[in-house]
Amino acid sequence: MWLVFPAQKADIEEIHSIEEECFPTPWSKDSFHAELSHSYSHLWIAKSSKTDSIVGFICFWVLWDEMHILNVAVRKKFQGKGIGSLLLKKAIQYAIKKGLKWIGLEVRETNIKAIRLYEKFGFQKQGRRPRYYYDTGEDAILMTLKL
Repeated sequence: MWLVFPAQKADIEEIHSIEEECFPTPWSKDSFHAELSHSYSHLWIAKSSKTDSIVGFICFWVLWDEMHILNVAVRKKFQGKGIGSLLLKKAIQYAIKKGLKWIGLEVRETNIKAIRLYEKFGFQKQGRRPRYYYDTGEDAILMTLKL
């Protein structure tokens, strides 16, 4: 069973380890610490109820009537077990509870698994940001979910 909690400072080491495992150009530890300090930012973790180890996280901002998802990652050995879906579902439930109107995000055009996950939850492609990812020059696909 997986449980979702707001992250604490003590979780940053494990979160950063997941980030390094999942992304070619990972966020720094300082970036995650900064997210914990902003009132509009939310950093949540998914933990195993059996081992208490962090297996994934989601980071999003709530600004005015919208949510912007910045980052979602799950340890590679736990991918495909519904953890990414759980994190996304919890974020969407939070947005609905707060009365937000829509959720937006950018995703690498080659990240087909993530695009399919977002589409499963009703996100739609709205456009692209050319050369958005500076590490590869890859375009970002803009996706939104109207609530």
